[in-house]
Amino acid sequence: MSETRTFLLELHCEEIPARFLKPLTEEFARAFDEWSFAHKLRNEASVVFSLFSPRKLAWRLILPGEGLFTSQSDQSETQVGPPQKMCVDADGQPTQTGLKFAEKWGVDFSSVRFEQPAGKKEPCAVVTITKKGRPTIELLAEALPKLIESLHVPKAMRWGNSDFEFVRPIRNVLCLFGNEVVDLTVDGVSSSNTTWGHRLHHMQHPEPIPIGCPEDYEAALAKAGVVVSFEQRRQCMEAQLHDLAKAVEGRVVMDAELLDTLAEIVEFPMIVRGEFPKNFLELPKEVLVTSLKEHQKSFCVEDEAGQLLAYFLSAANRPIDPGSAAEKLVVAGNEWVLKARLYDARFFFAEDRKAKLETRLDKLKNLTFQRDLGSYLEKTDRIMQIAEQSAPKVGLDAGHAKEAARLCKADLRSLMVGEFPELQGIMGGEYLRRESAPKVVWQAVKEHYRPVGAEDGIPFTQEGCLLSLADKLDTVMGCFAVGIIPSGSKDPLALRRAGQGVVRILWEQGWALDLMELVRIALGVVGPKATKPEFETLTALESFFKDRVSYQLEQVGYAGPVRRSSLPVGWSDLVGLKARCEALAAFSEDPRFESLAQSAKRIGNILKDESPEPAFDPSVLQQAEEIALATRLTSLEAASDHASRLAALADLAQPLEAFFTAVLVKCEDSALRTARLSLLHRLRLSFLHIADFSLWQ
Repeated sequence: MSETRTFLLELHCEEIPARFLKPLTEEFARAFDEWSFAHKLRNEASVVFSLFSPRKLAWRLILPGEGLFTSQSDQSETQVGPPQKMCVDADGQPTQTGLKFAEKWGVDFSSVRFEQPAGKKEPCAVVTITKKGRPTIELLAEALPKLIESLHVPKAMRWGNSDFEFVRPIRNVLCLFGNEVVDLTVDGVSSSNTTWGHRLHHMQHPEPIPIGCPEDYEAALAKAGVVVSFEQRRQCMEAQLHDLAKAVEGRVVMDAELLDTLAEIVEFPMIVRGEFPKNFLELPKEVLVTSLKEHQKSFCVEDEAGQLLAYFLSAANRPIDPGSAAEKLVVAGNEWVLKARLYDARFFFAEDRKAKLETRLDKLKNLTFQRDLGSYLEKTDRIMQIAEQSAPKVGLDAGHAKEAARLCKADLRSLMVGEFPELQGIMGGEYLRRESAPKVVWQAVKEHYRPVGAEDGIPFTQEGCLLSLADKLDTVMGCFAVGIIPSGSKDPLALRRAGQGVVRILWEQGWALDLMELVRIALGVVGPKATKPEFETLTALESFFKDRVSYQLEQVGYAGPVRRSSLPVGWSDLVGLKARCEALAAFSEDPRFESLAQSAKRIGNILKDESPEPAFDPSVLQQAEEIALATRLTSLEAASDHASRLAALADLAQPLEAFFTAVLVKCEDSALRTARLSLLHRLRLSFLHIADFSLWQ
């Protein structure tokens, strides 16, 4: 049973869209995991490795001891039948019932024994059936076609006259168990021990590539021009990008998303460097970077100061020698196509600049933002109001804020943004800069879409942050006001991302702005468009933003007890929340906090049905423990900052334990009882200045 063999399955297809490659390989790996473990064919520590390239989906188990067992072990099952008295007569001879039971399980009656199984009140007929384990290669031949057919393909199609639905036609099936071919058929294609490499390789070598065993697979394909590991292709291309950029005294304008895309769409990781005319460097950097990425899947090169150089880096998708005629041909082809694209970009840029940006404002009335919320011109008006009202609260010029808001969406009607939607805002800022607009205005416009994702930073300038806040608040408030609220995985307008951007800007800027105050300002501006009651909308927004703030605390690394105890005390003042979390985090390892948490819970339970007044007469207190606690309360309430208050709270741990050990709070003496309840009430209020310690766990 301990003997294992390595395993390999490869489906060689026509080119598969990149977005399907990883999901398909991962789905099959999970399904194969479940099947092989269910049939007891693998060790629990073994892992199915997924490999893919544009024309291949592959899975392997090749490490020693991590293959598949050559056969199943024999499986024993115990079957329980009728009671003994029904299976044998008074003379001990089998009855018809007993014989039927034995016949059902394919054994002679002599193999039936009588035992009292758990849960039974009397002895019953019992038989043990041993099923001989089957060879693994037979099980694979039966199961693999079904596992392949069960793969979920969003856009599955039938090819030719076949009824088999798959993402692309399957041209070859390679399936090996050790050095044996697993005999199976998928969509009319029979398995073999051969595969196919790069198309250019087979122009010189027309025969398929034999694979002797799974261990030979990747090396054999690499010789034939296919690197089948996504991770290996990515690492190799990244190294080449840096080396080629360094050779011209530059560095790559790195884009992880583009690198992933290239690693998915090429079979062989080969990068080449080309040049373009230097006069194109007059275009804004963002235009060149975006044009090269979107049209040519190419990287730009910049110098140490961040200025672009007239070079680009592209994938060749074939093994070629540096400096060879083949490389020169590939580079020349890329340069020819890229130059045409850059001419287009320069044309769009020049055409856009023939008229000032503000001349496009009127055209925004014909561009719908959202059906119930109106056009982008209406959205622009709302952003202006929110920005103008919010600017004085953070010490910014309301006039500049209003002007930036007025122009921030105008570039949506430009040719450049029409060609490259991802440049919206950026182009508006660039056009305004060239029109000699105030720096604070054009910078705010250029930055106001940031952050566009979790990995993106907030705007660099305060004016940009304010404009981004106003834009995102309008989007979130407007959608909530007309009943468009994220639910589960549904968030078509990316409201969660916009809400998180609002929280991040306030958190990182450290502005003393109450988040819910901003929400009310924005909701008041959106009001005329609302179709839902204001109270209902406000309640939903409170829950929405509280979740966003909680996520922010998690992202910046605060521990669970800090997050749980600090949020209920107050979450919309992010400056105060941050200060409290910092103080709590600093004290979080103090062992006295466990005692404080228990005491806080006891105080909460005692005061659950009470409504004591904060004021009380300390002279009424009698026992030393409660007098000592009341004395500590004075210094606790006098603490001027979170750190000193926490220090005073920590010092209360032992006096509180002593108090609860010695003092009966709800005593018979009404005056004493009232004083003790008020003392605890004052303590709880002091606790709640920082956190709800009853949630510290």
